[in-house]
Amino acid sequence: MPIATLRFALPDERHDHLCAVHGLRLHSALHDIDDHLRGLLKHDGINGYTAKRLAEELRGMIAEDLALVEE
Repeated sequence: MPIATLRFALPDERHDHLCAVHGLRLHSALHDIDDHLRGLLKHDGINGYTAKRLAEELRGMIAEDLALVEE
């Protein structure tokens, strides 16, 4: 069975390390945003949104996950 090992020179590569460690969670956040947008478009729910409301909602969805990799 192949094994992959990632090495990071901390603290210089801290951001890259956090991205690698939390990559699955960040991927999941993108998937959730895609599902949300797909649902709005599929059920014509997008008509009830202003651009500002949609932007605020999407930013709220990713804020917690993005905070995991901020320096």
